[in-house]
Amino acid sequence: MGEPMAVVTVLRPVVPLRDAERRPVAPVPDAGETSLFQAGQVRVTGERLVVGGQSWALRDVLQVETARRTPKVWPYLLAVGLAAALGLPLLSWLSVSVTALKGAYEAGLVVTALGLFASMAALLVVEDTHYLVLGLPGGSRRVFGSHDAQLIARLAGTVRAACQRP
Repeated sequence: MGEPMAVVTVLRPVVPLRDAERRPVAPVPDAGETSLFQAGQVRVTGERLVVGGQSWALRDVLQVETARRTPKVWPYLLAVGLAAALGLPLLSWLSVSVTALKGAYEAGLVVTALGLFASMAALLVVEDTHYLVLGLPGGSRRVFGSHDAQLIARLAGTVRAACQRP
């Protein structure tokens, strides 16, 4: 038959890269804590959540939530609509007009085709981003994001369970 396909998950901390570059990252000592969850740069122990170089004490966590962000698709839909409503009729007119505009017809055909197919391709690959949101004494904060909804759900469940442990 064949080899089973592998599932690849991209893990990204929510901290913007510029902030992470400015802030020195101190390694978090293990201190003999057992890991309840570990995936990439995310680790949950009985006492804290570690994402990248940042750590949050679970005793400070008031609430654990997940959030989903759907990317904006209206620019791609607008491009497809404009290409269909304006580009195609304009190309039809240019194809039967004066022979001096033949270069404009070919250029318009290329631009319309690129815009139309690039927008359709972008609509096919757009994905939701799921976040782990911690309610802390200073307010809620998104601490980790991923396109993998199941990973975020498992992480949130583990953090909730670890927060409720005595």
